[in-house]
Amino acid sequence: MSKILNLTEHTTDDDLMHLTTLLLYHLVEQSGGQVQFKLEDAHRVRESLTTKMVQMQVGEEVRIRIIDRLPELS
Repeated sequence: MSKILNLTEHTTDDDLMHLTTLLLYHLVEQSGGQVQFKLEDAHRVRESLTTKMVQMQVGEEVRIRIIDRLPELS
């Protein structure tokens, strides 16, 4: 099951995955072109996300939030 909740009727899940990749590039660029972290940190974040999910709403701008996973999607 996807960890991205699509709140936009006209945007497919594939479109959201593409936007997620673009967001990553954008954030790295905004951070001076480099982001560094340890794999240990990434694993810790991934574990904490088992109870969370990403909510994306696409319109004139893309809105992204991390929310508690909805019970019906657990």
